[in-house]
Amino acid sequence: MTSKITAIERARAGSPLTVYVDGVKAFTVSEEMVVRLGLEVGLELAGDDVRCLEDEGERGRARDAALRLLAVRARSRHELIDRLVRKGFGTAVATAEVDALGDSGLVDDGAFARLWADERTRLRPVGPFRLRRELAAKGVPGDIIEETLEATYEAHPEAELARCALARRAAGADLEDRRTRARLHAFLVRRGFSHEAAAEALNELRTEDDE
Repeated sequence: MTSKITAIERARAGSPLTVYVDGVKAFTVSEEMVVRLGLEVGLELAGDDVRCLEDEGERGRARDAALRLLAVRARSRHELIDRLVRKGFGTAVATAEVDALGDSGLVDDGAFARLWADERTRLRPVGPFRLRRELAAKGVPGDIIEETLEATYEAHPEAELARCALARRAAGADLEDRRTRARLHAFLVRRGFSHEAAAEALNELRTEDDE
């Protein structure tokens, strides 16, 4: 038994194309897929063709959605799969398409972690405890997190970053006041710096103020 494509329509500009089979909405595909698969009104489909095209259409939409998300900013593999599932794609489809993007180099947890760490050290410094939590929340594997932390704080010593994080907070503050120092110390610890790095940064700032 065969079916026939009776219409191929777009609901609005930029949206996927909806394919109707025997007058009933069957599946949606991208314009690229319509051309690549040779879909056109009047094309006859065998029994399993519709199911295969439905699957192909979902994979194509998942891939397009993933690329749009990556165009906004880099994302980890886990984060990208999670976003696709939340958009309504099946976990298996989301995982397969993200892994395919990984094979082509567009999804790379190592590169993502390095970029995240670099932006943190340049724009809003945090300590290793905070950075570890942030990367873990993005689903970055533990071994990549540890490699990233080692490289980041070797290039940018923790106490040095703690001083950068204090730049505005400590401006004009009385660092001889015990409560002021305690407040600034607590601020650095909340930002993920160790107690030792926080104390070192504060002591260096006090020394500079005394000179």
